[in-house]
Amino acid sequence: MNIFRLILLILVICSSLNGNCQSLVQHSIIPIPSSVKSAPGQLRLSEIQQIIIPTKNPELKKLAELMKKELRLSAKITESRSPKFGNTKSIVLNTPYTERHPDMYTLNVSKTGILIFAQESKGLFYGFQTLKQLAELTNFETVGFYVIEDQSTFSYRGMHLDVSRHFFSVEFVKQYIDLLARYKFNKFHWHLTDDQGWRIEIKKYPLLTEIGSIRKKTLIGAYGSNPVQYDEKEYSGFYTQEEIKEVVQYAKERYIDIIPEIEMPGHSMAALAAYPHLGCHAGPYEVATTWGVSNNTLCPTDTTLQFMKDVLDEVCELFPSQLIHIGGDEVMKDVWKKSDECAKIMRRQKIKTYDELQSYFIKQIDIHLTKRGKTLVGWDEILEGGLSQNAVVMSWRGTEGGIQAAKLKHDVIMCPGTHCYFDHYQSVSSNEPLAIGGYTSLEKVYSFNPIPEELKAEQQKYILGSQGNVWTEYILNNEHVLYMAFPRAIALAEVNWSTQGSRNYKNFLLRMNHHYNLFKKNNINLSTAYLDLNYRTNIYDDKLFLIFNKPPIDGKILIENETLEDGLQQEYLKKDSIELTESREYKSWFQLPDNTLGRSINIKFSRSKSTACEIRLNKAASSKYSLGGSTALINGIDAPSNKFSGQEWSGFESGSDLEAFIDLRKMDSIGRLSVQVFQEESSWIYLPKSIELFSSENGNEYNLVKKFDIGLRPGRSINLIIDLDKTYKSRYWKVLVKNYGTIDNGRPGKGKGAWLFIGEVRLD
Repeated sequence: MNIFRLILLILVICSSLNGNCQSLVQHSIIPIPSSVKSAPGQLRLSEIQQIIIPTKNPELKKLAELMKKELRLSAKITESRSPKFGNTKSIVLNTPYTERHPDMYTLNVSKTGILIFAQESKGLFYGFQTLKQLAELTNFETVGFYVIEDQSTFSYRGMHLDVSRHFFSVEFVKQYIDLLARYKFNKFHWHLTDDQGWRIEIKKYPLLTEIGSIRKKTLIGAYGSNPVQYDEKEYSGFYTQEEIKEVVQYAKERYIDIIPEIEMPGHSMAALAAYPHLGCHAGPYEVATTWGVSNNTLCPTDTTLQFMKDVLDEVCELFPSQLIHIGGDEVMKDVWKKSDECAKIMRRQKIKTYDELQSYFIKQIDIHLTKRGKTLVGWDEILEGGLSQNAVVMSWRGTEGGIQAAKLKHDVIMCPGTHCYFDHYQSVSSNEPLAIGGYTSLEKVYSFNPIPEELKAEQQKYILGSQGNVWTEYILNNEHVLYMAFPRAIALAEVNWSTQGSRNYKNFLLRMNHHYNLFKKNNINLSTAYLDLNYRTNIYDDKLFLIFNKPPIDGKILIENETLEDGLQQEYLKKDSIELTESREYKSWFQLPDNTLGRSINIKFSRSKSTACEIRLNKAASSKYSLGGSTALINGIDAPSNKFSGQEWSGFESGSDLEAFIDLRKMDSIGRLSVQVFQEESSWIYLPKSIELFSSENGNEYNLVKKFDIGLRPGRSINLIIDLDKTYKSRYWKVLVKNYGTIDNGRPGKGKGAWLFIGEVRLD
């Protein structure tokens, strides 16, 4: 029978069963395919005797060998000029389609065997990944009868790994690539150099690894902590060119392009330590031992440009990828402003600003890469000073850079920190390991749409797709990488592959159950933070309610609290909220029907006279850092002490103050004010300059009660307590927390407006 007629027959049979066998079919495929149809019946994989591929196609032969191994088949691999079913049950691979989507495939499983057809061999590989997920459900014994038609939404489906801050072995990188391939990612962004280590062998410049790959010690704990602590241990590691080639080939066989990143002109302390003449001054330089952004940068001289071109020549030989990433982010230009060499370059090139000087540097690198047939990619700072002609923009500081680039008709890869930074916290649980900050839940990742609404239809084509970034300042080992990356990477895989209309978070979580079990079975450290509760508080009719947000799947909320009268009590909530009345500590979990528990969240409610009163802010907090709204400031719950993310912290940017008007609803005596603040200078979060408390008889005219100057203080989360010289009786109060203002030279964020972070405000 003609193979296409057979496919048609399978489709007809499937569509006639029960009137429809499409979407409500139970499967666990991620990313969700474009079309899934099923019919009753199972194919036993042990009955497969052949994998039939086209003749003289070594690429498909390797794929067939991989399928044989991973599907645990004993079948032989047979080549045919016209691959089709014969007298035995077979898997048939072929690429008969033309003028179709390059990633498309069809997968047909019937009693005769398995057909995977595509336009290109990578489509066959994606079909194989789908088949493997189906086979896993029965431990590779059987596969149900299916007809699946599928293709990707975006051409760029990427994940990133920073190996500079912490180094990861070739074997682990291969494991990471295997997991990316499983979920149909096709790009791996390998961040190979930074201030804290140079991790790729460059034969022309051996000191890059002899010196630049080694730092003498590493920061312990959070950057910006006071006092600063180091482990006093040498840290090193790099990949030889032979190891690079090995990994590149491994990825190629899994249809993943590796995009190398060589940071320039900033984030270059490791290079400067090895070759100080690349800087604007004589040094001394050393490989960075702490995190954050260095004030030192490469000097944009002809000598430096030639050096980096030489480096990129070797990189281009090692990586067949069309895209080469050159960084371009967070370039501190103070050393340029003091440099006579930079002044000469600016005069010679008629450059007016230092942003234009950076653009000049990037453009010279772009020209060189273009001559080598490559395309430059850079972080969105490369827009500043003028975008290089052929550059692709990776938009990380929100989506604004990507929007700007698309309007300029440049290709864009979206990876905004709000949705795609997997080094951020993924739960409000206090059990989360130390992270760089932020809060990016699985649901938030899944909600991401890489195409901004601001773009017109003709501009949307420049959005190639999106990428998840795993920065490793606080990620020390393999298990921690996997914990931070997965399952958020799995959610992003569906964002990139599947249509937005086919995506449903509840359905995704149901399908995730199989993948969670598989990771657990294989001892892969996947995070279960998506099973953790979240919460918010709300004031209704002068009463304060704690409202739990639970995952959108079957399960119930278990809550525990202890009182002197009743002791320790546990109960299942009949509804998702409780009224907060007396001060007490609550411990709560989300529990699945099989009694699996998410991690607990602990909420300590401590009532003050201002708790649940009316509050009005003269200026709202930043939309990025106000998840709990203004209620969070007076809900009786302290913000977490280890991070500035979540619903309890309110962040005020660009030098803005907190000016809060509090109505106690009645006359009351106040003798103390406490304000919880956060300090992390590496994130431009500074202690306030002062706190002022005012009272009013009418809610309109306020009189100063006390001013409290802050000064320098150690710690991150600090409760600033102001005892008044006497008690004051009033209904209306104003709390003014003065922002630090413009950040001083020599401190992180210098010249910018400081962030002010406020947790709980209490009047007693």
